[in-house]
Amino acid sequence: MTPGLPAGAVRLLSLAARRVLIGRVPKLFDADYYLRANRDVARSGVDPFLHYVLRGAEQGRNPAADFDTRFYRSQSGQTRLDPVRHYTRMGARKGFDPNPGFNTLWYTSQYVDVAGSGSNPLLHYRTHGRQEGRPVSRSTFGSPQPHMLEGVPSHHILNLPEDERTRFALVLHREAAACPDPARRLCLFMRLTDPEIAGLLDGFEVFEFGRLKQLTVAIDPLSAAHPQRATLLAAFEHCYYGEERAGPLVLRCAEVRLWDLRPHKPRIAAVFPGGTFTVRRRA
Repeated sequence: MTPGLPAGAVRLLSLAARRVLIGRVPKLFDADYYLRANRDVARSGVDPFLHYVLRGAEQGRNPAADFDTRFYRSQSGQTRLDPVRHYTRMGARKGFDPNPGFNTLWYTSQYVDVAGSGSNPLLHYRTHGRQEGRPVSRSTFGSPQPHMLEGVPSHHILNLPEDERTRFALVLHREAAACPDPARRLCLFMRLTDPEIAGLLDGFEVFEFGRLKQLTVAIDPLSAAHPQRATLLAAFEHCYYGEERAGPLVLRCAEVRLWDLRPHKPRIAAVFPGGTFTVRRRA
């Protein structure tokens, strides 16, 4: 970047420039990896993150072994920020994936502690999740196969129970409710025991073929040890929903698809006609 200067001088000047122009290096950027993978940068003495921001990203160089610059750019398009800072600040929230083997939305939807902490999903997996043996799911970007989270924004994904003390109930209603906000799909991930899954499926079936005006399925995480990851997904298709402050979520949908997440490859356990549903949280 500065021809004619010794590598040591370039290192000091570029370090100072990076601190002034960019600031801190994101934790997702692996400087050691970048220098090993790009020997020209290592020989030049240029600060590795400064090089990535100014040139490396545009050249398709990867900032870490688990971050694919070209793959990320194929989702985000050209952005003002480099891919690492974009993913850290907003890309993860939008559901962009850092590499073909890591599904951001799947990871946060499966592990409520990650979603609740606000941790970056890839950074959490790199520093904790891999050592803890947490499974990951492949990205669905560019895949012709449909996927339950495809196109679903993060604010349309709920995780219950939210902690080990919060009880919740899913209430099925006959009468339609007025719900103001549209959603193509709203996903409710639940950490349920095997008996609770069987009871929920039975409840839906009884309600579909019975004459009850209302049916409540209550879940109490204090009653038994619950899984640490989601075991059932209720995907409410073509919804209208509304939520009162600190109150229940009320939604009306055209169809409900229940996904069994216990197998390695999720499968649809049942499909039921739509209706009106209430999700109530109780401490």
